[in-house]
Amino acid sequence: MSTIPFTQVPLVVKIAVGVAFYNAWWLIEEFVIDRYGFWKFMPHYKVADPCVWDLGVGSLIVFAIWRSSRPGKARDPARRVD
Repeated sequence: MSTIPFTQVPLVVKIAVGVAFYNAWWLIEEFVIDRYGFWKFMPHYKVADPCVWDLGVGSLIVFAIWRSSRPGKARDPARRVD
């Protein structure tokens, strides 16, 4: 059984990956940043409210999924480029 590239997975899977990464950010935000007071050192952070940090992380996740979904050149693992 071989693996398939991320470009070939259905859109629903890509959306689920994005939601999973955003959920991971939300958990870090709730259980680490808010609980231990790291928000004091983060400019423009709002405790328990949507803020610029949430928008930035969401944008980064969307960009990363979009970038990894673009079809690129086929990579041949046997070919070495020196």
